[in-house]
Amino acid sequence: MKTRFSAVLLCLSLALAATPALSSEPGHVDLTPLAGAMNTTPTVNLAFGPAMMAGFAETLRQNNPELADVLKSVKGLRVMVYEDVDSSGTEPRANELLDQMDAAGWSPALTIRDGSTEIDLLLLESEQYVKGLTLLLRDGSSTAVFANIHGDLDPVIIGQLIGSGKAMEGFDLGELMSQLPGQDDNGED
Repeated sequence: MKTRFSAVLLCLSLALAATPALSSEPGHVDLTPLAGAMNTTPTVNLAFGPAMMAGFAETLRQNNPELADVLKSVKGLRVMVYEDVDSSGTEPRANELLDQMDAAGWSPALTIRDGSTEIDLLLLESEQYVKGLTLLLRDGSSTAVFANIHGDLDPVIIGQLIGSGKAMEGFDLGELMSQLPGQDDNGED
């Protein structure tokens, strides 16, 4: 009996290790298992925590204080983009993740199924904030994008910023990238 129980625990541990996990932090989703299913390096791979997001916010504060406030409310940003790849191998893990997110209270905001293109955009909301936003985009044999942003995102402030027409005022990605270690003025290594 003890051997069977140990075998069951081992199988359960292996199954959980192979499944994308929801973090204990509201809104954070570990996308690493989806990346592992791709069997290649992403073309774009961003992983920023609260310190970097606060730094980006302060870079923009003088030119766009509203956008700076939105960025400062972000606790984490993860984006992985794969190009010219077959994303079909991620489907079992993507489906497991979607089931986990559904069970944890995430709401589908957008679902598209069009041929080999599958797009899922999910939100985790509290009464006042969007706690997390996760995008899973799989486009057959060409592209995959996995993204998660989490924090206390105030949709009222974001809506006001977008409505003002100044959402990206003062935002220069090249300037931000040049501030990262190892980047020159053109944002290249």
